[in-house]
Amino acid sequence: MENQESTTTSNFNEELKKCFFFKTLIPASNESNMHQAIVKFDSYSHLLYAVKDLLQIAVHTLHNDGSENSGLIEDPAFHLTSILEIAIQLLPCPEGEALDLLHQFYLELEKNQKQEENLKKSQNL
Repeated sequence: MENQESTTTSNFNEELKKCFFFKTLIPASNESNMHQAIVKFDSYSHLLYAVKDLLQIAVHTLHNDGSENSGLIEDPAFHLTSILEIAIQLLPCPEGEALDLLHQFYLELEKNQKQEENLKKSQNL
């Protein structure tokens, strides 16, 4: 009897995998009971503007009490935690290190360019 239930459960799981249900949450490989959802952006700029929008919603919620609420969302401050958690997950912090390196490289190029210009000026004198 248990074997038949196990087979039925397995068949049911396989059928669910074949259809379009339950495709949004993907089990996280490194954490049990955790799932992840894929959010697609066409560029880092689009991602950063989306995070900015989420943070602006959070700031708006903090600055407006219930009397200024549009009435569409009951107790918007309650949802603030979720918005902030999403914004934190979307921030491209590792890419920030690459931006730091690019900025250092830019400053170095700028310094070298000024040195070359000063050298050319001193040679022309």
